[in-house]
Amino acid sequence: MTKTALIVGALVAGGVVFARGGCLTEGSTAPDQKLVGHLDDMCKIAGANVEKPVRGVKKLGKYLDKHAGDILGAWGDTLATIERIPDDKKHDDRARLARDRIHGSVGRCAPDWIAFITAVQNDPEASEMVERFSERLSRTLEIIGGNSADLRLLPVSIDRALSSAITLRR
Repeated sequence: MTKTALIVGALVAGGVVFARGGCLTEGSTAPDQKLVGHLDDMCKIAGANVEKPVRGVKKLGKYLDKHAGDILGAWGDTLATIERIPDDKKHDDRARLARDRIHGSVGRCAPDWIAFITAVQNDPEASEMVERFSERLSRTLEIIGGNSADLRLLPVSIDRALSSAITLRR
């Protein structure tokens, strides 16, 4: 066997071991558990910054900047995972499991969130930071979604956008 064949064989074998070890396969963590992980991480940030709400708002902002896509993805993946289940009973059981996991995290963290939110409301600088973010996000959603970011109107908005795109292509 040539040296090149040995190297290629070792790389292929290493790739197989690497993939089977989970590095290239989908993780075993359910998407709702990933979502709960993010909720728990944010809870820790809030709880650790009750005495320093400005720092906490900044840390939460950085966390969301880094993980917003992951959080929204985990939410979407949770819904997709549940909706893929053809059996109604198993579907509902899985939805309840996701609910219990998510609500469990939120419930465990409620005292920390309440304390943090109260601290933010009582700190003018922290409160202004949250207000500014909220206004900008609302404006972004209005710009992207039109004058009304009403989810009930989303199908109509999508239909109009598709119709406009089709008309423009003709």
